Amino acid sequence: MSPMPEIRGWCPTAYRPMESGDGLLIRAKTIGPRIDAIRLNAIAHIAKSYGNGLIDLTQRAQLQIRGVQQSTLKDALDALDAAGLLPANADVERITNILAPPLAGLDSTSAFDASALVTDLAAALAQDVALYALPAKFLFAVTDDGALPIDASEADISFHPAAERRIALRLAGVDDAAVIVAPGEAVAAALRLAKAFIELRAASPFDLRRMRKLIAATGVAPVIARAGVTLSAVPPLMANRPSNHLGVQDLNEIIFAGVSAPSGRWRAQELAILAEAAAAHGLGEVRLTPWRAILIPAPHRDAAAKIITQAAASGLIVASDDPRRSIVACPGAPECLQAQGETRIHLERLAPLARQYAGKDGIGLHISGCGKGCARQGATPITLVLADGHFNLVVNGGAQDTPISAGLALDEIEPSLTHNVRNMAPCAAN
Repeated sequence: MSPMPEIRGWCPTAYRPMESGDGLLIRAKTIGPRIDAIRLNAIAHIAKSYGNGLIDLTQRAQLQIRGVQQSTLKDALDALDAAGLLPANADVERITNILAPPLAGLDSTSAFDASALVTDLAAALAQDVALYALPAKFLFAVTDDGALPIDASEADISFHPAAERRIALRLAGVDDAAVIVAPGEAVAAALRLAKAFIELRAASPFDLRRMRKLIAATGVAPVIARAGVTLSAVPPLMANRPSNHLGVQDLNEIIFAGVSAPSGRWRAQELAILAEAAAAHGLGEVRLTPWRAILIPAPHRDAAAKIITQAAASGLIVASDDPRRSIVACPGAPECLQAQGETRIHLERLAPLARQYAGKDGIGLHISGCGKGCARQGATPITLVLADGHFNLVVNGGAQDTPISAGLALDEIEPSLTHNVRNMAPCAAN
């Protein structure tokens, strides 16, 4: 039997690297989705010079540098600082976790300026030391009803457009109610809710490290009362997982080139090429997404097409129907110390199967190195979970769900799937 995976409850940062099988992981943390081409090129240089040249784009739209060694860590941090990518201190870095739409600030049809709200929220978090007690996984999300909305369902506190140009603050674990406030009051109200969370979880900080767990344990009433706010009825959120954001795109008169890499794993040279393309043909910046894709705004379609041509020549994913895009896989062994086997060596072989069962978001297969399912938290049409070097097969579920078959070799996956789910409808989980 495989050992139970360890839940660390935090993500790697620059000030607190995480030990992995290929060295230390550090994040070049950005506030909001935008990073200019110069800084992206700096991250590529740091990864090549002080890491192993690999960078992961996470589900929180952050770039994570792999393979940094203790001997190169100081140089890597100095380089991050020189590029303006090192936060003021470890506390600020740890708690400033804000997810926003990748086109924030560009989309004139959005309900409000999500980019400005993110800036205000980040500044308020940094200035209030009481909020430094937030757990490292606590996540804020800002949505604006723009061209490429994000899925805020995993956020602890999220900002949404509401009627009469107001903002609805939703709490994880509460589907039918929100705190409705004026735009100028939104950040302050959100931070009062965050402080209420801190106070109410004090007796059991590890078990209640996310808002959803706290509300499941106490109900929402204590949070609302302690924050001094009022709940109003709202309709449930609909999942937003745009599937068509690769290639040359023109959404709400925003032209951009969408580029991805298999399972969000980028080589330093690939990021450097995108940075150079953004400077030469784009608007000098890129936008990071929670879908592990990078968007490069451009002045016109011909410029975006030039960027796509360069990206395709580098072997990157530039089309939504590319089979490689249909698989999500964690790093696996030996990079992850908890993984029960290798995951990404099977991507090319399993890509056609993944494409066959792809759901509305384009994902058909999730390969998890252990039962945590770090690469994808929700249900997937097919999930393969490694256990002692073999695969457990889950259909329309996640890594923690009960498999329909266990202990499979790679050659046994498709026959087992065919035998057990002959009438399975593709995309059933989505």
